[in-house]
Amino acid sequence: MLGFRSVFTTRDKRNYLLPLVREQLDRWIADPKGWDASALRENRWTTIGDSVRALLLQHEGQDGSASIRVRIVETKPDGRWITQLTAHMPNAKERAAWAWIDIESPDSDSEDSRSRPRRAGTPRFVAPILDVIDAWDGAARLTTRPMIIRGDEVDEVYQALLDTERRGVVFVAGGDDSLPLGPWVDLIAKLTRFTKGMASCYVLDGEATRLLNDRVGHTHAVLPGRLRSYRSQVQPDSAVDGLRHRVLGTERILDDGEHDRLARVLASNAQLQALEQPLQASVARVHRMLERIADDMLVNRLSDAGLKPASLVPSQPRATALETRRSEPRQDNIGAQQSMLLDYLKMKVGLDDLTVDGVDEIAHWVETGRASQEAQEDIASRLAQLQTELDEMQTAYRDVIRQLEDEQLENREAVDLLTRSEETVRTLRHRLASTGQADVAWTTQPSEEDVSRPDSFGELLRWLPKLVHVEFTGDPDHAADLDSKDTLGSWASKAWDALLVLQDYATAKADGRWDRDVHGFLEHTPDGCHEWPTRRHARDESEEVRTNPAFWRRRVLPVPTTVDPTGKTFMGAHFKIAQFAMISPRMHYYDDTAQSGRIYVGYIGRHLPTGQTN
Repeated sequence: MLGFRSVFTTRDKRNYLLPLVREQLDRWIADPKGWDASALRENRWTTIGDSVRALLLQHEGQDGSASIRVRIVETKPDGRWITQLTAHMPNAKERAAWAWIDIESPDSDSEDSRSRPRRAGTPRFVAPILDVIDAWDGAARLTTRPMIIRGDEVDEVYQALLDTERRGVVFVAGGDDSLPLGPWVDLIAKLTRFTKGMASCYVLDGEATRLLNDRVGHTHAVLPGRLRSYRSQVQPDSAVDGLRHRVLGTERILDDGEHDRLARVLASNAQLQALEQPLQASVARVHRMLERIADDMLVNRLSDAGLKPASLVPSQPRATALETRRSEPRQDNIGAQQSMLLDYLKMKVGLDDLTVDGVDEIAHWVETGRASQEAQEDIASRLAQLQTELDEMQTAYRDVIRQLEDEQLENREAVDLLTRSEETVRTLRHRLASTGQADVAWTTQPSEEDVSRPDSFGELLRWLPKLVHVEFTGDPDHAADLDSKDTLGSWASKAWDALLVLQDYATAKADGRWDRDVHGFLEHTPDGCHEWPTRRHARDESEEVRTNPAFWRRRVLPVPTTVDPTGKTFMGAHFKIAQFAMISPRMHYYDDTAQSGRIYVGYIGRHLPTGQTN
């Protein structure tokens, strides 16, 4: 599974890029990895460590261009980790040199879905490269710390946002005169520390913030004390496009308890953006060329390993091993053992006499066999890599098809709901008008509090204390992990609607206006309460889940010990927040309104495992 990708160019240091990346990679191989960088050999696979094979490719084009690729395959108990670094310097001086780094890690889908997914981090050799050269992602600079932008320097940020060649995220932090720039930069650096090589980061002073906002408009503006993540293909003239570029509020940024979680969320967003973008055509061409060289090299190695040496027919022997041994008395057991081994060797190779030349030929056969075995293992590794890539592409294709179908269903359902709501509003307005209350019918608007929704699950968790009858007892990281897929915040908005339903339900029970369960509340929602489709709610899990320990244990979730002395209870009831392939977020809860008057939400996150999801 491809888990990390960084592609950047350099112009000022183009002539130094290839030796620089090789130098930093060799240092990383030696420390901290503890492998042998000197074992790398040009255009061949070699062993550089325990269960670690590496390939070094170097190519000079007829046009004077130069390319280098190092692929390292480390076999661990959890699977194969592949680190691949490619760098290329075109012959034309006006063209930038570039480097491309990929990390493939074992697939984490099979892990406990209640644990955070594993992600390949930025390899340590990337930061030293970025510190030495001018690295660019299109018009966006890649550095190891946020760049401070003052006043009219903001044109660089504006060009970076609008550049259509940019692949990665651009993080922009707004400032003003009341915000101390030094501590603000340090805080943003802490939040973006896992995004090195994948994203750019700018911190604007007050004047630069005002100038940028004047140019991009209010839908794409970044306010002081906030951090905005600009994805690729920014369209300032589109209000809808503004929804794609998420804003991190001041309150969350300043919350020390949120920093680690936010750093992971920002890294995940940067990672997904980097992996979603196709490679530039020039990079793809070099990649195909190097892959052909690597494949041809493997085939030729297997061919060379199969060449037969001269037949094992003794030439004019200088002295046979047997004659030498006959001329000496056998004085001890060691001599007898050696003689027996020699006779056994002659029997196995089918020779009456064994000469020194014959031993050389046998040694050649042994080396040929070893080389052939290594070639076959390397070819098997290459085929496994290609098969993995094919499987991942097929899985991605199926996921895209399923996600498209799910999105179409979600959109159709939203359109139906909007149509019904508009018709209801129209009918009620006409009834009010017919009773002489036209001014009320056409001027009354819902309050801001009624229509506002959190734009992320991180924000949703901060809003939860507003609900006096609903308490969240689960792991917030599971909810926060959804933000990397919920790019427009629509899932978080729906989850908030479900929480409002639970709040209204518990309030109605406390007031004596309702005495049935949550599902009944959804079927016959009292006037003035939030509604939720009954088909998007489950009273309990299926028989398959309740009878399978591997499944129901995942739904035994935290509650206060006043509810259950063990501090946990089974939560089969859940809201179906959205349908989205294997993620399909769910919210599991326990209704304790009959005792404590509260509802405990023990889980918000991706769909917990069932026979179908597994």
